[in-house]
Amino acid sequence: MNSTLNYKPAGFFRRMVALFYDLILIIALCVGLTLLITYAFNTEVESPLMYLVFLALGVGFYCYFWKKNKGQTLGMQVWKVRLAQEDSLDVSFGRMVYRCLLGLIFTLLFGLNYLPMLFRKDKKTLNDILSKTFLVKV
Repeated sequence: MNSTLNYKPAGFFRRMVALFYDLILIIALCVGLTLLITYAFNTEVESPLMYLVFLALGVGFYCYFWKKNKGQTLGMQVWKVRLAQEDSLDVSFGRMVYRCLLGLIFTLLFGLNYLPMLFRKDKKTLNDILSKTFLVKV
């Protein structure tokens, strides 16, 4: 296991642009899934269940790419950002899901997720702190 102390934290701009890239892909997947369900079942797709499906799709997207690409989604690969755990570079699946859900909750609460990043040298967000993970420059 490599030490994560040798890495520089990813800054706000790098994180936001990587997130934007990933959101474009997630939105495309949600639109495709909606079209598929609409045509397959010949019905409108406006149920609360679909929001849970979209949430699972987003969390699944991040966890899949973090697990398969050594802590990087497609947007993170472009902007040279990697997810790491405090005690190792490999992040457990449970921690990935926990990080995703915390990030969503705290971001929806008026962007509170990014507030600690302004005051900390290690550039950790609220979901980084609570899930004991962080993003580093590669």
